[in-house]
Amino acid sequence: MKSFLKQTMIAGLLVTIPIALTFIVMAFVISKLDQLMAPVVTWIILRLQLPLPEDFHLPGLGFILICLFIFVIGLVTANFFGKQLVRAWEYLMRRVPFVRGIYLTIQKVVVAISKPGESPFKKMVLVDYPHPSSRMIGLVACDEHGEVSTRTGEDLVNVFLPLLPNVTLGFMLILPRDQITPLKMTREEGIKYLMSFGIVVPGMDSPNQPVS
Repeated sequence: MKSFLKQTMIAGLLVTIPIALTFIVMAFVISKLDQLMAPVVTWIILRLQLPLPEDFHLPGLGFILICLFIFVIGLVTANFFGKQLVRAWEYLMRRVPFVRGIYLTIQKVVVAISKPGESPFKKMVLVDYPHPSSRMIGLVACDEHGEVSTRTGEDLVNVFLPLLPNVTLGFMLILPRDQITPLKMTREEGIKYLMSFGIVVPGMDSPNQPVS
C-alpha cells in the first residue's frame, strides 16, 4: 500500500507541477499586461461611453489589446506612408543622446533575430569555463566578423552563457571556434536542461539518476 501511494503521488506530481508552473507564469504575464493596459481600457470606456464601469476588468484583455496594437502597427508600417513615419522616428531617435544607444541596440537585436534564414541563439555548445576541467552550456549568438576578429586574426564565435535560475541573464564569451564543442540538443532541450538544474537530460527517456 505504501509503495502504491508513493507511485501514485509521484505520477500526480509529474502531471500537476508542469501544469501549475505554466499557469503561474502565464497568469503573471497576463496580469502585468492587464495592469499596463488598464488606463487604456478606462479611456476607451469613457471615450466610447460604453455601458461598463470604469474599473471594468476582463482577464487577458490587456494581452489581447497589446497583440492587436502590434498587429495594427505592422499594417501601418507596411505601406509607403508608414515607412516614412518609421524613418522620421528613427531619425529623431538617432539625435537624442543616451536614448539613441538604447534604441539602436534593441533595434539591431530585434532585426537580427527576425531575419529569415538566420537563427541566433539556436545552436547549443559546450565550453570549458571557468577552468579547463569544468564545462558550461552556452548558446551561439553569431560568428564574430567585426573588429575583435580582425585584430586577433582568429576565427571567433560569440557565445552566451545563461545563468540560473533566470536563463535570460548571463554573460558573453568570445571564443575561438576550436574551443567550443557543438551539441546536438535543440535550444528548447538545452533550456529545459538548465532550468531543471541538470535533472532533465536531453537524449534520456527518464530524469538523470543521482551521482553515487
